Amino acid sequence: MKTNFLFPNVLKKPSLILLVLSFIGLIFVLNFNDNEAVQLQAKVFALMNDEGFKGPFYFSWTKNNILDELVMLLFIASGLVFAFSKEKTEDEMVAKIRVESLVWATYLNYGILAFCILFIYGLPFLNVMMYNMFTLLVFFIIRFHWMLYKSTKFETNEE
Repeated sequence: MKTNFLFPNVLKKPSLILLVLSFIGLIFVLNFNDNEAVQLQAKVFALMNDEGFKGPFYFSWTKNNILDELVMLLFIASGLVFAFSKEKTEDEMVAKIRVESLVWATYLNYGILAFCILFIYGLPFLNVMMYNMFTLLVFFIIRFHWMLYKSTKFETNEE
């Protein structure tokens, strides 16, 4: 089976470590760093920037706390590498589980999003959308590895 779009298996463990660390950082940054106790200030280029009462600015440089952006990017990058790294034995069964898990995660993700669209309004919906950026990846990783675990457990019981 051709697996052109998968990362090498050697990246699986390092990406898992980064994924766990960035998940902890993500929870901290999104839930407990409201008063920005931890900051990483940098001058960044913004396509669009809204600084409150001054109005929106387009294509300008601004000073920003980039800690949340870095943690989110690290979570997404390490999650993608972990989720789409080859398994030690990459066969048709693993490919089938991978595709089914991706479809299942997509259905679940958009089902939850539809529920939130119907029942959550105002500023809390912005939080829903922020968390929604990560849930598809998280659902896929959980489902894929659970199904791999179940299939290997089934194979050992069969022998």
